[in-house]
Amino acid sequence: MTHETSDKILCFGELLLHFAPDSEGNWLNEQSMKIYVGGAEYNVASALAQWKNPVKLYSVLPENFLGQQLQNQLQNKGFEIIAEKSKGRIGSFYLSSDGDMQHAQVIYDRFPSVFSESDFSQNHLDDIFSNVKWLHISTITPALSENAYQKCLELMKEAASRNIRVSLDLNYRATLWQGKNPAEKIKNLMPFVTVLMGNIWSIQQFLEIPIDYQLNGNFDDENLTKQAEKSAIEIQNQYPNVETVANTFRFTQGDGVDYYATLYSEGQLLTSQQYHSDKIEERVGSGDSFMAALIHGFLKENLSQQILEDATKVAFQKLFVKGDTIDETINIEKR
Repeated sequence: MTHETSDKILCFGELLLHFAPDSEGNWLNEQSMKIYVGGAEYNVASALAQWKNPVKLYSVLPENFLGQQLQNQLQNKGFEIIAEKSKGRIGSFYLSSDGDMQHAQVIYDRFPSVFSESDFSQNHLDDIFSNVKWLHISTITPALSENAYQKCLELMKEAASRNIRVSLDLNYRATLWQGKNPAEKIKNLMPFVTVLMGNIWSIQQFLEIPIDYQLNGNFDDENLTKQAEKSAIEIQNQYPNVETVANTFRFTQGDGVDYYATLYSEGQLLTSQQYHSDKIEERVGSGDSFMAALIHGFLKENLSQQILEDATKVAFQKLFVKGDTIDETINIEKR
């Protein structure tokens, strides 16, 4: 009798098409623009697969040639796909490479989509969790529909019952929450999370843990790391299942950026190297790359400081790669 090994990372979320018109409007004259495959959980899965981790993506695809082409492409990238199929359209968004997902430059076109309209009833939990050792979700997914939120909750509960580690990325997109307070829903997910990523502002938004320190708005403000530690301690007080809290700090001014991160684990706050550039090429996918590197580092059982440094470096490098996902220039094993 053979025993299945649990080695796959399960990511649940919406697969999107990212239309990237240039900000000057030249695409109108050229009648052409870049199109990328994206979505927070997909971006994480793509990086993990590139680094030779076995990945399983659970999503919804349209029952048409576009859905089939996307499924073929993901399989070619080495993904195992659990794709619920339904009639309808895939979600999309419009954002130029110099635009920011967190601000008004992004235009979403994902309501309705096959994902936001799905009841997620086509697959059994035993099939979804077959060979899985890690579950990853972002807070974008529960914002998309009540069914999506309920599915996140069900998957996270099931993962916890199977002793599967759960990571949650506190991505806040005001346009998706449409003025609703997300705290109640996200707080319901927190008892099942073991690795949490975000920043002190998203922690305040989602978990209602206040920023108590006076901040001056600069990346070298010592109160940023003090607040990161205080927020992490409060998270663990409220949700003792959370083993690790990572915070990223990205400060942009014009075309330039300053970037670093912290990691709180086992009662200690670690701080990464700081990075600076006068110009970046892409604002999408950096946080997802950081999250993928965290997962990769934990599964490799690396030391906490190395996990943090690798994740920060990868996230910074992604700022110079066009599109939503990393490419072969970003190799986490080469330092």
